[in-house]
Amino acid sequence: MKGKYAMLHGYFDIPTFHYFEEKNTWSGSNYTNFSYRIDPVLGDEKELYVRVWYGTKCVTEVTDFVAEYHEEYSEKGLENVLADLTKEFEKFKLIRKEL
Repeated sequence: MKGKYAMLHGYFDIPTFHYFEEKNTWSGSNYTNFSYRIDPVLGDEKELYVRVWYGTKCVTEVTDFVAEYHEEYSEKGLENVLADLTKEFEKFKLIRKEL
């Protein structure tokens, strides 16, 4: 997805915060085996919920996430999501040949 809803940020092509304000989720993968999903959680406590796993399984089939993050539901929170994903991807790059 390109245009006003997406931004390229380092390793990740992530939509702008407006995309999540519309109650959309976003998932992707890098190097095939680094997978992630970002969900807006809009209950009493709004947040951006991020999960990271290794492999090609769909998120609903994964039981052992490498990392999970709960970030503020805001543009700043989305910046934190990008930092979280980048940190996890840097770890992945060190071990990817072992997977």
